[in-house]
Amino acid sequence: MTLRPEYTDGAPCWADLMTPDREGAERFYGGLFGWTFDPPNPGFNGYAMARRNGQSVAGMMQIVPGRGMQVAWNTHFSASDAAATGRKIVAAGGTVPLEPHPVGSLGVMMFAADPTGGYFGVWQPGEHRGAEWAYRPGGMCWHELYTRDGARADAFYQAVFAYAPAKVPSDKEVDYANYDRGGRPLCGRLEMTAAWGGVPPHWLTYFAVEDFEASLAKLRALAGESIHGPYPTPLGPSALVRDPYGAVFGLTQLRGPSA
Repeated sequence: MTLRPEYTDGAPCWADLMTPDREGAERFYGGLFGWTFDPPNPGFNGYAMARRNGQSVAGMMQIVPGRGMQVAWNTHFSASDAAATGRKIVAAGGTVPLEPHPVGSLGVMMFAADPTGGYFGVWQPGEHRGAEWAYRPGGMCWHELYTRDGARADAFYQAVFAYAPAKVPSDKEVDYANYDRGGRPLCGRLEMTAAWGGVPPHWLTYFAVEDFEASLAKLRALAGESIHGPYPTPLGPSALVRDPYGAVFGLTQLRGPSA
């Protein structure tokens, strides 16, 4: 039986990478996660689909000079009506630098920013509903917003996606909240402190691995680096890491199916 996640409105449904070296990034992520890659699609600016066991897992695109693209992993949220979601974003104090537009028959995409500076994508599904391979080793498993104004971010995402922010108790003076919908946590939010220095607000994607220590060793052998951790999380042991071209993401070893 093939497990394919269902993405409700407001659920993170896709992640894609903007990189200065697509071929190098394919070697890195193929070696780390066992991904294969479709040929770049010239009709979509060379966008390529990454797969695990033949199922879609993430996207990748080489940065086009002069378009203001940044090296990063981007998180996209499912929405049954991208235009209506765009209006909610603006009404809640966010911006929409890239208006909703069709991507062939695959769906409708939009890029937005929350009022604290976190950029994210919105995806109205057509033929492509989101990552088919997720919440399993080699697939995305969690998404977090890093912001300097947790209260403002909470109010924004509550207005746009009907999240119910649930503060997570901590004995380490960490301001963290899960963004719940229907009683289920869909993603999280962490308020950055002065210790984060000049790191800009951003959404971060975590990918699941089968063997945490072996994956960290493999990452280093592929010229990546670990930049924070390991540290414990409710999902399992985790770390923030960086690929050889500057994109930051997370690694997590899921404790089991209940995670």
